[in-house]
Amino acid sequence: MRSPARLLLAVFLGGALGTLARVWLTSVTTMSTLDGDQTLLVPLSANLHVLDSDIIAALIANVAGSLALGIVAGAHWPERMATLRAALGPGFCGGFTTFSLIALALALVFSNSGWAVVAFAAGTVGGILAIVAGRAIGRRISPPPGAGRGPATPSHDTFGPDGEAPAGGVR
Repeated sequence: MRSPARLLLAVFLGGALGTLARVWLTSVTTMSTLDGDQTLLVPLSANLHVLDSDIIAALIANVAGSLALGIVAGAHWPERMATLRAALGPGFCGGFTTFSLIALALALVFSNSGWAVVAFAAGTVGGILAIVAGRAIGRRISPPPGAGRGPATPSHDTFGPDGEAPAGGVR
């Protein structure tokens, strides 16, 4: 039996780990893109700049996190693993990915940056493709009961045939 408090704690802990992973990725990306003492800056305005590596790290995090979220969403999760699913899906993947890339890219578009258009397109298209690929991978790793073995029997702990949560809420 799972309680709402247990699921919230799982999301919280997963989110903390996902955020730490994104901070680590940003630091690794920053160190690998530094050019000697030169730091590559992208102007947001005349007085505000952002590190080029921050955009790269956000792109990597969003596409990789979308793939991971697709795998979590596409796989069959028995009821007893609902807490782990919550920790990995909305928790870790939610903490690892960042909507701020889209906001940043839009801000850069208003500053006439060609890089912003590339970042926005790559993040959006890459994220969507990664979700689709991840769901297919998840279904292959852990298909729902009865998949490929004749008519599936309904179960209380599975998602619908399209991978969506039942109308009654998250399972």
